[in-house]
Parts: sequence; C-alpha cells; structure tokens
Amino acid sequence: MQLGMIGLGRMGGNIVRRLLRAGHDCVVFDLDPAAREALAAEGAQP
Repeated sequence: MQLGMIGLGRMGGNIVRRLLRAGHDCVVFDLDPAAREALAAEGAQP
C-alpha cells in the first residue's frame, strides 16, 4: 500500500518509520528539507 504523510515532526516522522518497517511505501512532505532527507534515507519518497 502506498501512503502519504504531510508533516514529519515528532509524530509524523515516527509514524512513517513504523509504516516503512511494516513494508508500506510512503511519500512524504515537510517544509524542512532536513526532515524530508532523513526519511528519504530510510526509504521514503520525498
């Protein structure tokens, strides 16, 4: 399943990490480029 998350702060970032570990594809967005890049390094699509 492909999911999208807007807002990668404490809660959003951790939700995406759990979804990635469960095998889901995640497309992410945040105004902070560092937050996007950190999750992209873990497998999310920015």
